[in-house]
Amino acid sequence: MTLIDTAEMYADGGAEKIVGEAIRGRRDEVFLVSKVYPWNASRTGTIAACERSLSRLGTDRIDLYLLHWRGDHPLAATVQAFEELKASGKIGAWGVSNFDADDMEELLTVPAGGNVAANQVLYNLSRRGVEYDLLPWCQERRIPIMAYSPIE
Repeated sequence: MTLIDTAEMYADGGAEKIVGEAIRGRRDEVFLVSKVYPWNASRTGTIAACERSLSRLGTDRIDLYLLHWRGDHPLAATVQAFEELKASGKIGAWGVSNFDADDMEELLTVPAGGNVAANQVLYNLSRRGVEYDLLPWCQERRIPIMAYSPIE
């Protein structure tokens, strides 16, 4: 396995602890993805949540850090935090999860919103709704789609 996808949400951080144990001594062999809760996605909240995830994971960096889904915090604040985390080397890239085309349009209007590295969405053989609008929209803008729950 070369990609591990976890989140602060999974088992209230317990999944990150287990992942940390699993990758101890092998961190450079995996691409690590984690996610911030929407209610933690203020500028300071995102940075604090990332620090907690890094601690649970026992690593100094997350390769791809995602906003788990839209919440009440302004996207500009979340993106600002992501950019700060990236500049400090705590994350390699940032992205979003569960964003539809309208959410993505809005994201690209905020400062540095165009630095989004991926949109992780529900996509599999029985859940193909993203093919109608979101997938073509992202393809036109060269924004990768990352599927979750590929097998249901």
